[in-house]
Amino acid sequence: MKKMAIVGLFLIVGCVLGYFVLPTLLLPTSEISVNNEADIGLDEELSEGVEFIDESTNFIEQKQYEKAREMIENAKESSDVLLNYTNHHEYGENYLNTLINCTDSLVHVMELSDANDTVGTIGHANKFLVNFSNLKTIGAELTEEHPDIAEKLNIEETMVNLRPVEYDIMDFKEEYETNKTAPLLSISFEGNSKEFTWKDHLGKKWNFKIKISDRRYNRYINLSHEVNESEDILKFVTAEDVQVREIAQWFNDTYSDQEDKANCILSFVQECVPSIAEGRADYFKYPIETIIEGGDCEDKSILFLSILKAEGYDVAFASYPQHWMGGVALKGDLKRVKNPYSGVPIEGGGTYYLCETLDKGFKVGSILEEYKNINPLMLVIPR
Repeated sequence: MKKMAIVGLFLIVGCVLGYFVLPTLLLPTSEISVNNEADIGLDEELSEGVEFIDESTNFIEQKQYEKAREMIENAKESSDVLLNYTNHHEYGENYLNTLINCTDSLVHVMELSDANDTVGTIGHANKFLVNFSNLKTIGAELTEEHPDIAEKLNIEETMVNLRPVEYDIMDFKEEYETNKTAPLLSISFEGNSKEFTWKDHLGKKWNFKIKISDRRYNRYINLSHEVNESEDILKFVTAEDVQVREIAQWFNDTYSDQEDKANCILSFVQECVPSIAEGRADYFKYPIETIIEGGDCEDKSILFLSILKAEGYDVAFASYPQHWMGGVALKGDLKRVKNPYSGVPIEGGGTYYLCETLDKGFKVGSILEEYKNINPLMLVIPR
């Protein structure tokens, strides 16, 4: 009986091994590794497709639209190849297809904008806005759930490059609908790309990228910079500008504490925006100009206050003879400065703590000794 039981056990084990293992041993190596090869092929095709789109956008920037279309067709071929992989990644494929649609719309937008075909431009611009909205959604999901794939697809860089186009299109449409005539400035893909890296008041390192289109930059250059009275300065605080809001939104993820967040923004303005002498004490710049060009004390204070206001802070200018600072309203005592300048009391509670934007290393509430015994002229920025 024992021998029969042992024999039966061996038969059962043999059947199991024969059913599950033997077919694998008999299969060619290439068929066994098909899933791994599919994954590798998927990565290659996705990356190649995105590279074609990158080349296409380079041609768009050079206004070589036919070459841009050729690259889009190459990207479509990469997308078609993905269908051959049974193990393809749905998000990656959707991202590439949506990026292709986005870029295809962009070629038409730029070409028609250059040709001053306003109606045609807006028609394709609407398609771009829909496609880009979808792209942002898919890109965010990929970044959160599959950061390795998102990095390979260069999603962050793509968003940095396409957001200014989205902003330009929205401005272009608004100008056309408001004035009922073709906007003076065409939609621009060219622009100034900036990458900022710095350490804040607590020594924490930060980094972010932004691109400002030539259209947006030229728009502010062409606006009036005339200041006849102090209230004229208020127009330079453009907290409503979409890219100022973009910067402010980025700082939302730094600190929840209001004082620390204000200090982080202050350190950014001090460290990342060049301090330059303008030669004219009465020449004020808009924040977009200052980000690109740098600026002096009033320009950097305007930028600082614009970001703070976009973040929801109450802010004010502090004017001294031959010098400007920013003021930010905070309640309670400061935590990061041992002996802060007392600041300027606010009716109803709170204090405008002064901020030195020109020189590095100053925290909210700390200012140069030479200004501590001088009462500044405060110009409150309306909410």
